[in-house]
Amino acid sequence: MRDLPWHLSRPIAHRGLHGGPDGPPENSMAAFRRAAAHGVPFELDVQLTRDGALVVVHDAAVRLPSGRERPVTSLTLGELRAVASSVPGAALPVTLAEVFAAVAGRVPVMVDVRRWGLAGAGGLERAVTSAVRRYDGPVAVQSFDPRTVFRLRRALPGVPVGQIAGALRSAPPVLRQAGRSMATNAVCRPGFLSFELDALPSRALRFWQRRGLPVIGWTVHSPEQERAARESVTNVFFSGYLPSAYAAHPPPAL
Repeated sequence: MRDLPWHLSRPIAHRGLHGGPDGPPENSMAAFRRAAAHGVPFELDVQLTRDGALVVVHDAAVRLPSGRERPVTSLTLGELRAVASSVPGAALPVTLAEVFAAVAGRVPVMVDVRRWGLAGAGGLERAVTSAVRRYDGPVAVQSFDPRTVFRLRRALPGVPVGQIAGALRSAPPVLRQAGRSMATNAVCRPGFLSFELDALPSRALRFWQRRGLPVIGWTVHSPEQERAARESVTNVFFSGYLPSAYAAHPPPAL
């Protein structure tokens, strides 16, 4: 049997190697540096700012000091960093280019491309395509939006492109339905599925697994959860512990 590629064989740190009493925040440069120093592949979330920067932010909106919320896509990178700097202990948002420069190919990176809403312009995918093409290290991409999966699969031949699926409670209703049924896989043809473990069991998932699509489960928080998940999926995203694959070499102190 041939060896599996990295995204199917090595547990992936969800939003970097973060947490613990003295650990860095998730989706922070410190969490990504920690993962790279320890040899752990990691996942991060990217969105496009108003001024065209691919910024590492998970949520669709940020809360301003006034208490109002603004979509990430409506703010510039400088404005996002100004908001973060006003919050005690918050990490400044970093760009995908900055993360790639810091990691420099030492560990693989999974880029979660987050398109919120139903607006269909392709600027986000073009920016991701450009960044990935310029990067020399191992990388894979995924998204819960089938349009993004379709565009990136066509734009990035040779790069693993996956469809995120499951309950997707934070997604718009149309995308939630797509995430449950996965019917769009027939057109978008992802190379793998990232599936929400809380949505198991799933007849739709079994359907696509029988047709050869490998699955990465998200997110496990203990060795016990990992063992249970591996009865249904090929690989896992993990958080809050260190899988046995890496535990022999604990992460260095920051």
